[in-house]
Amino acid sequence: MDNFLIANIALDLFCLILSLIPIIYLGNDYRWHQKLNLYFMGISVSNGLMIIGDLGDWCFREITTPFLMIVVSLLTVLYYASSAFVLYFFARYINEYLELKRPARTIFLWIITLLCSVQIFFAVISPFTGAIFTITVAGYQRGSLFAISQLVPLLCYLSFTWLVVLHRKKLSRREVIFFLLYIFIPLGAGALQMFIRGIAVVNVGVTLALLFIFVNIQSERDLLIRQQEKELAESRVEIMLSQIQPHFLYNTLTTIRQLCDVDPDQAKAAIRDFSLFLRGNMDSLESKAPIPFEQELLHVENYLALEHQRFQDRLKVVYEITARDFSIPSLTLQPVVENAVRHGVLRREEGGTVTIRTEETADAYLVTVSDDGLGFPDKLEGEDNQSHIGIKNVRERLRLLCGGTLTLRSTPGRGTAAAITIPKEGATL
Repeated sequence: MDNFLIANIALDLFCLILSLIPIIYLGNDYRWHQKLNLYFMGISVSNGLMIIGDLGDWCFREITTPFLMIVVSLLTVLYYASSAFVLYFFARYINEYLELKRPARTIFLWIITLLCSVQIFFAVISPFTGAIFTITVAGYQRGSLFAISQLVPLLCYLSFTWLVVLHRKKLSRREVIFFLLYIFIPLGAGALQMFIRGIAVVNVGVTLALLFIFVNIQSERDLLIRQQEKELAESRVEIMLSQIQPHFLYNTLTTIRQLCDVDPDQAKAAIRDFSLFLRGNMDSLESKAPIPFEQELLHVENYLALEHQRFQDRLKVVYEITARDFSIPSLTLQPVVENAVRHGVLRREEGGTVTIRTEETADAYLVTVSDDGLGFPDKLEGEDNQSHIGIKNVRERLRLLCGGTLTLRSTPGRGTAAAITIPKEGATL
């Protein structure tokens, strides 16, 4: 293998390493869940596969066996198909970035999808027809319809250019410059490689242009979006807390009011317990960040003590606490327990038992609240939407503050079990 081929292989490998940078970044911390990041990930992965496919041309200059011919053919198909996917994902990316409206969005994506499909089709049939390329004993050779593989990117890049120019008022000067660089660098590299066979300039051009976009546009936009999402989450938490506080206070004061009619002495004790509860837990009511589970459990114990003073033997509570050293969003366990009390055991004339259980698994903490009440139909909220606002808020706050979940499982006539799952990475004290 001569030095020229070694240089091209080294260049491809270097570009492959560079293409991993955005993939690793976007794959970390679930960044790819955001649409722009997902499409940019698609561009980066497709670019990496395109480079891998291109390596076959440089590594195997002489085809000595039928098996090697199949391998090189497959790698070449991968190269042309992946280059089409680079264009497709960039089209999705720029559509999302510019927030195109219908019908322009539909027409644009339809045209790009059609063009990319044409290239993929001819790439797939080329090993059999020699349309875009052929593989001989001398290695890769351009086919009779090789121009298709150059015309498709040209038309796509012209479409991208038209979009950027047309919507330039939405973009800053910097964004316009780097979008146009992404378009014209690969376009120029493709034109150069079309006339000068044997220089791996397309992969270099696409990879460098991709990094320009990543460093100067996408990473900054990702940080901005994440900051906005954090601010939005905080504002939503504040709204939900404002809903939860009156909800809890109303139910507690209702309990005390009812005790005043039944047993004034118990009402006095309840007022005392309630004042101690408020004094020790106002910080929990205000907290946006997760708090120690012990603190949330004390909150629940005080609530259940108040309810027990009202319902006496109709309400029994069992604690099976085997895991304690984790954190949980404040006011997430109490609404679940309240649901078990009011919509579970107390619907039975004889009452029942509420069981609170915690356990630790390899990657999460589980908090289960179960009752032996009457259960409920499939749609919990359908019966009394307002009463279950606390349950809805628990789900949202678990998701926002620690990536946790709340699942409900009920069997009519046999009770309900609510399971809170808190991933360990979101439950660190």
